[in-house]
Amino acid sequence: MRSRRFLIPTLALIATLIVQIIWRSNVFTQTPAASHQPKLVIIIVIDQFRNDYLDRFRPYFVAGGFNLLLGGARFTTCRYDYAITGTGPGHASLLTGAYPNIHGIIGNDWFDRSLGRTVDCVDDPNTKIVDTDKGPADLPGESPHYLMNTTLGDELRMASGFQSKVIAISLKGRSAVFPGGHTANAAYWYHGSVGRFVSSTYYMPALPSWVAEFNAHSPAKEYCGKGWQALAETPNARGQLFSQVPPGSGEPCPSRRFLEWLDSTPFINEVELDFVLAAIRNEQLGQGATTDLLTVSLSVNDSVGHKFGPYSPQVTDTVLRTDRALADFFAKVDRTIGLANVWIALSADHGVAPTPQFVREHHLGLGRFSDEALRDSIEAALAEEADGARLVRAIEIPYVYLDQDALKRRQISPERAEMAVAQAARRVPGVKAAFTRTQLEKGQCTLDPLFKKAVNSFETGRSGDIFVILEPFAAPSDSDTSASHGSPWGYDAQVPMIFWGAPFRAGTYVDSVQPIDLVPTLAAALGLDQPSGAQGQPLSQALRQK
Repeated sequence: MRSRRFLIPTLALIATLIVQIIWRSNVFTQTPAASHQPKLVIIIVIDQFRNDYLDRFRPYFVAGGFNLLLGGARFTTCRYDYAITGTGPGHASLLTGAYPNIHGIIGNDWFDRSLGRTVDCVDDPNTKIVDTDKGPADLPGESPHYLMNTTLGDELRMASGFQSKVIAISLKGRSAVFPGGHTANAAYWYHGSVGRFVSSTYYMPALPSWVAEFNAHSPAKEYCGKGWQALAETPNARGQLFSQVPPGSGEPCPSRRFLEWLDSTPFINEVELDFVLAAIRNEQLGQGATTDLLTVSLSVNDSVGHKFGPYSPQVTDTVLRTDRALADFFAKVDRTIGLANVWIALSADHGVAPTPQFVREHHLGLGRFSDEALRDSIEAALAEEADGARLVRAIEIPYVYLDQDALKRRQISPERAEMAVAQAARRVPGVKAAFTRTQLEKGQCTLDPLFKKAVNSFETGRSGDIFVILEPFAAPSDSDTSASHGSPWGYDAQVPMIFWGAPFRAGTYVDSVQPIDLVPTLAAALGLDQPSGAQGQPLSQALRQK
């Protein structure tokens, strides 16, 4: 009896200890490093990369590329809630966590009323291009001076007393400048015509020696004489040779002609990622006492997509080659820093519509949209209002800019002119909606879901006077065989969003989210303030509790 009396509490004690051990074990295994700050955060933006690519082509991915990231937290229903899905607005939105009505980048370019001309979103006449280690070239530079808000990198730099490094790299200037933000240590982009990575005096007076050395070795040489041939595993391609530029008689390689060809093949992604690895080594990213940020935008997917369309074997092959290039990149980052010390986020600036030819063949919609028909209808409507006087300063879809001085001289109210243009635009085949400045500023069409997307795209000082939205599958394309983007429709708006690393709960999430949630989620995981204009929300369902 006595042994039994002591046996029961002893077993209870043992059971309690076992439960505590299991509980503690689960805590540490389920949150392996939730409170540990990473050495390096890498944000990868793939230009013109639709969400469905990750599913359509997954059977052909290798182990360490997209499949590595797909083992993290993936959001399958991620859509931009604005109407101008383009490269500049997309990159700015991703890294500020806001839409153009807040961050100000309403397009890749826009009509500047004060200058009377179109400006590029990264134009800065107060800077020069830096293309050597000796100093700047006599070419206009680029900077984020049009960007109205802070980015994740800005918040990281300020919170660390500017000890954290932020470096942004892309093939396009705008895709490096906006992700880098206002306080980046450096932004680098590629000048394809000369085969060199460059920067701007906004960031530095001259290129660092390691960049000059990388350029001097002419990374394009490795591809001389090589053709772009489909991988054996690329479906529906049958190993075909897509393109090749044989060297001309006596012509050195890489020649300008060869560089232009290389710049529109998936090989240029490999060149860019080699440069990114050189930046990691030479800038000692992930080697300091504070977290560093590296943004990488892979741009050639956009040029291939524009030329051939999202259902082409060329796009398929480019996606598969991107997968393999990323697998090689991640393996080298692992050897340099250790992937256990790295967080990675992946998204895209926009998707893309099918080519007009594809659209018509499959009875999806109008196909190619005529800018001329829109202009003719608008000018005819205004001619009635102003006895033939020209009242339009510029038409750059989605915007129509009116000549406000001419309206005043003719004593025509802006509201009346705006309404006449909007009504004329709506009569054009392929136009779905047209909103006026007055409507957008006063919020007069709040029940229209397209109106909200237009509002998110509209910045009072830069946007035009009428906002035109085209019908689904009506594309302002240059030809029937080239694809375009820039609409609010799903094929343009839906993009991937993946978080990989210690603080993220692995899984596939079908929650409806937005790309502007990416930076708020990273900021929350890093313990940073949200960027100054952030509209997105941290995705708590994918974050481990600290």
